[in-house]
Amino acid sequence: MLATAWGRPPWTVPEPYASAVVAARLHDLAWVGFDELAPRRPDGRPLSFLEVSRTVSTRLYVRGIDAVEALDEYAGLLTSLHFSGFFTGHWGWRHVSDPGLQGEEREAVERFLAGEAARQRRLRDRLGIGPDRDRELMCNYLWLQLWDRISLDVCRRGFVGWSADYPATPTGVDPDRAPVSLHVELRPGGRCLLEPYPLRPLELRALVPAVRLPSDAVRDPGRWRAAWASTTAVEVVFGPS
Repeated sequence: MLATAWGRPPWTVPEPYASAVVAARLHDLAWVGFDELAPRRPDGRPLSFLEVSRTVSTRLYVRGIDAVEALDEYAGLLTSLHFSGFFTGHWGWRHVSDPGLQGEEREAVERFLAGEAARQRRLRDRLGIGPDRDRELMCNYLWLQLWDRISLDVCRRGFVGWSADYPATPTGVDPDRAPVSLHVELRPGGRCLLEPYPLRPLELRALVPAVRLPSDAVRDPGRWRAAWASTTAVEVVFGPS
């Protein structure tokens, strides 16, 4: 939804638009099958994606990227960059690194990165993305990170007055545009305020599929499964600060 609505000045509309939107919508397709299992920790609480072994998650990444590439090669390239960027970073965007990966996990990550580097070279060649289009790809990649971070923070932080400034990114492909740091505030009532406001509608209301699990459900597998299957929606209202 953020990608679809992106482009209020000083921000520009992503190009190629349809491919950027597909990447935004489907970049986490890799996790769908895993999430259907409703994996849990030993104490019964939901398993965070950060707690999954890299020997498992890297295989999921490859399958998800394959699926997105089959639908849209440019979106597949963005998705490949997104996942490989967890470990290497691209265009200065740094994720939280995995400290001291050893043994099978380190080998799995190295195999994954080698395979995705080859995929990225192949797709750049097929799509004709040379130096003249590198800044376009950079903008789409960095904005995908913003869309992803906003979505993650809405889920992880809740609407209790949390705020942050995200790493500065370009607002468009023109090299004369100065990077801008997007400010986000999560306020009570499901309000997500952004500045400088990047969405074309002055107010965007989004119904986000969500599962709210009662804390005591972790001790009852049957109740857990029933709650997991009963997806509801949370309304998030995006607007300017």
